Amino acid sequence: MADADDVVWMVYGAWVSMCIRAACELGVVDALDQPRCLAELAARTSSDPTALARLLRVLVDLGLLEVAGDRFAATSRGEVLRVGHPTDVRSLALMQTVIPKLTAWRHLADAVRRDEPVFEKLHGMSSWAWLAANPAEEAVFNAAMARRAALQVAAIRAAYDLATTRQVVDVGGGNGAVVAGLLAEEPLLSAVVADRPDVVAAATAALTSAGLGGRARGAPADFFVSVPSGGDLYVLSNVLHDWDDAEAIRILGTVHAAMRPDAHLLIVENVLDAPGRTPAQQRDLHLVDLHMLVMFGGRERTKEEYDALLVAAGFGPAAVKPSPNTWNVLQTQPG
Repeated sequence: MADADDVVWMVYGAWVSMCIRAACELGVVDALDQPRCLAELAARTSSDPTALARLLRVLVDLGLLEVAGDRFAATSRGEVLRVGHPTDVRSLALMQTVIPKLTAWRHLADAVRRDEPVFEKLHGMSSWAWLAANPAEEAVFNAAMARRAALQVAAIRAAYDLATTRQVVDVGGGNGAVVAGLLAEEPLLSAVVADRPDVVAAATAALTSAGLGGRARGAPADFFVSVPSGGDLYVLSNVLHDWDDAEAIRILGTVHAAMRPDAHLLIVENVLDAPGRTPAQQRDLHLVDLHMLVMFGGRERTKEEYDALLVAAGFGPAAVKPSPNTWNVLQTQPG
């Protein structure tokens, strides 16, 4: 029976995700700026006390809350769901539990049978078009992507010496979080974030708000058509895994066309066969790989598979240096 019990717990995983989403939507952890009783929490979250108590006991079971006497408090695990927490797990929880994505995952078997994404067929538009049509969800998506920036910046710094670099072009750079991290310790560095027009407007505003407006800006671009030229360093951070091989080669070809022969390209991804991952980290990467299939038709790749894309787009094979975390940096130049 133990095996069956373990699998039943896995089946309940969808319920767990939705409990976490509800906690975020209600602002349960945010209401716990200090230990509070049920009546206080119900008032602060505009909830029915009896129903809220039922959710709270699950959150206690999950180790997100703890209770002493009649007062609830957030645990260190639960704190990551607080608005403004540096990890911004809250944005990730909200991003991954919207109904269109859950509906797409419901059709994983179809995606596996056909080796093609299902999101667009189910919803009549690509995932990217859906985000553009839903600005509030796009803001959550960009926040969820930005939460990884500190780790990606650390991986880039470990792999590449920025001392002689003057201009970075972050292709598909979202709200500019990676650029902001790179510029923070490089006073002579300037940067351009190349992304969709609505995204780069937010990036420019965020970079200006961070005091980097004089050195960094967003530039509207379609990375299937053209990206800004003149950079010393081009970065594709967590971009290529969103696309199938043919589209990834097109993106790389566009970047190649914009680069000088002496410029460098850094690809920041989780490389499937990179050493040093724990079993849990490897499991999570394999789940993300399936998410890429369902949502975009993209995939996680091995080092050999990334090299094949690079060579097809006119680059040389990449070098991969040790990383301080799970993010890997592939470094190459135009061939």
